[in-house]
Amino acid sequence: MENEINTINQNLNTIENYICLSEFRRPLFNLIIKSLDFPNGSKGLDAGCGIGFYTRILAESVGANGNVIGLDLSRDFITYANKNQAQNIQFEEGDINSLHFEDKTFDWIWSADTVWPGPKELGCPTEDPITIINEFYRVLKPGGKLIILFWSTQKFLSGYPLLEARLNTTSGATAPFIKGMDPLNHIMNAKHWLKKLSFKDISAKTFLADINAPLDKNTRTALSIFFQMFWGESERQLSEENWNEFKRLCDINSDDNILNNQYYYGFYTYTLFKGVK
Repeated sequence: MENEINTINQNLNTIENYICLSEFRRPLFNLIIKSLDFPNGSKGLDAGCGIGFYTRILAESVGANGNVIGLDLSRDFITYANKNQAQNIQFEEGDINSLHFEDKTFDWIWSADTVWPGPKELGCPTEDPITIINEFYRVLKPGGKLIILFWSTQKFLSGYPLLEARLNTTSGATAPFIKGMDPLNHIMNAKHWLKKLSFKDISAKTFLADINAPLDKNTRTALSIFFQMFWGESERQLSEENWNEFKRLCDINSDDNILNNQYYYGFYTYTLFKGVK
């Protein structure tokens, strides 16, 4: 299990792959950010900003008089983000478990694919998200909004529902949630986290992005990364027949790669949880 999660982290934690996956999700995140209607001139925090790809979209949404701080634990990501600095953005190193900002600093906080509860040895910020949510609450102004998002599901193997169902029971697909963890710490219980910290007007909404052939190069690369990220280390958890079928359909060098299907269709979803201080 640990080796599988480390492989996933290695796949994600390269600048090149991070750019590819960010471009892949850009249309959906544009839609999500637009739906939030951030106030012009407001001050926000992108908690877990990565390379700052979406920080810039967030900054555009609040206008030139607004301000967004992108925060990430990775020095490499912050260094890269600072190469494309904008007037109303600052990028800083920091830990979401212990924010270095003063109380009541931000009008809103956005955190996408960052507050994933799980064991720290597997690269997660915490197994219990309440400490992080409490820090978010502390640095929000009264009436400020917290928005947390998670990749929540996908359908990538059209025509192979049994294989995809079996792949999705493997540890790489369910990571970082592992056996023995508190079910209330699973991402789909994020409304519980917000309620426990006294947020109000709590809501949840799932957004879906379609993937239609013909696929451009970046989409093909992103999907290949996801195939490996979710399922690439699952050989020991599958029958030989299922593993061979996965390799036939998902190996980038396979003549039967499913992405070569001229009628290919898939989708993925992000679930957004929102609360007001």
